[in-house]
Amino acid sequence: MAKLPKELPVVLIMAGGKGERFWPRSRTNSPKQLQKVYSNKTLLRETIDRALTITSADRIYIGTNATLKNEILKKDPKFPSNNFIIEPEGKNTAPIIALSALYFQKKFGNPNLIVLSADAFIDPVKDFTKTIEQALFETEHGLVLLGVKPNRPEVGYGYISAGKPTDVGYQVKAFFEKPDFKTALKYIKKKNFYWNPGIFLFRVETILQEFERYAPSILQPLKSGFPFKNFGDLKNAFALLPSEAVDTAIMEKSSRIRMVEASFNWDDVGSWMSLERILPGDSHKNHHQGKEVFYHKAKGNISSVQKELIAFLGVDDLIVVEEPDVLFVSSREGVGEIKSMLSNMRKNKVLQKYLD
Repeated sequence: MAKLPKELPVVLIMAGGKGERFWPRSRTNSPKQLQKVYSNKTLLRETIDRALTITSADRIYIGTNATLKNEILKKDPKFPSNNFIIEPEGKNTAPIIALSALYFQKKFGNPNLIVLSADAFIDPVKDFTKTIEQALFETEHGLVLLGVKPNRPEVGYGYISAGKPTDVGYQVKAFFEKPDFKTALKYIKKKNFYWNPGIFLFRVETILQEFERYAPSILQPLKSGFPFKNFGDLKNAFALLPSEAVDTAIMEKSSRIRMVEASFNWDDVGSWMSLERILPGDSHKNHHQGKEVFYHKAKGNISSVQKELIAFLGVDDLIVVEEPDVLFVSSREGVGEIKSMLSNMRKNKVLQKYLD
C-alpha cells in the first residue's frame, strides 16, 4: 500500500452553500453543513475529522463566506480562526479554488491540495484514507479526481468515463453531466463509468497552470491583485469573475486528468431523500431518525423528528421533518419543489424568520 509523501497535503473544505433542500433544518445563516444530519456531529465536523486522517489540523482550511465563518467558529471554536478562505460572494467552485491555490502557493510553496465538500456521507473512513493516499501519487502527472462505482441509475450526479489504466487509476476519457433516467440506466451497465463525487487532488502549481490555460478570466483578476491588501479589493476582484464550477472551467477541458476509483461508500447528502440511503430502514422501506417510531400499514416514509414518538398510520412515501419552530411534511414527489416553495415563502415577511 502506498504511503503519504513526506510533506502532508493541504485540504480545502468547501462549505459555502445554502443547503436549501435540507430546510427546515438548514437555514440561510446556519445551513446544512453546520447541522447534524446523519450522526451526532455536524456535516462539517464529519468532514474535518475525515481530513485529519490524511493531514494535520494546521493544514485544513475551510472555504466559505464571512457570515458562515462566524457561525462555524461558534459551533466549532477550536478550529483555527485563520484557516479560512473567505469569498466575498458565492460564485460556484472555480473562483474560490483559484483564490485558495494562490494563497497556498504563497504560504506553502507547491503542496498537494485536496478539495472536499462539506456535505458528503463517506464510510468507512479508513477506506477513504487509503484511497486518498493512493490518489496523491497521481498528482505528479496532473489533476486527479476520485470516481465512485454507481449502484443505481442516479440522475442527480455527474458521471466519468474511465480510459486507459495508470499506476493506481485511469486516464479520464470524458465527463457526462446529469443524465435522464434512461441514459443513467445505460451508464451503470458500463464497467468504466463512475459517479463524480467532486473530490479533487492536485499540486498547487498544476491547478494554477490549468487556470492560466483554460480559465484566465477567473485567475487573472485574482492574480493581479494578490495578495489583497483588504477585503474590499478582493470584493472588487470577485465582482469581475464569472460564476463557474471547477468541473466545467478546468476538469472538462484539461488533457491532464486522471481518476482513482474510490473504495468507500459515498453519497451526496443533498436532500432529505438521501437519508433513505444512509439511515437503516425496515422491511417496508421506512427510514427514521429520532427516538421512537411506530408504523401501521405504512411504507416508504422518511422522518427526522424530535418528539418522543412519531406514528405513521396508513400513509406512504411521506417526508416528515420536525424542528423546534417548524414541522415540514412533504410527499416524495413534492420534495423536489422545496426550493420553489422557499422562494414563495420568502415573499411573505411573516415567514422570513423561518428561513434565515
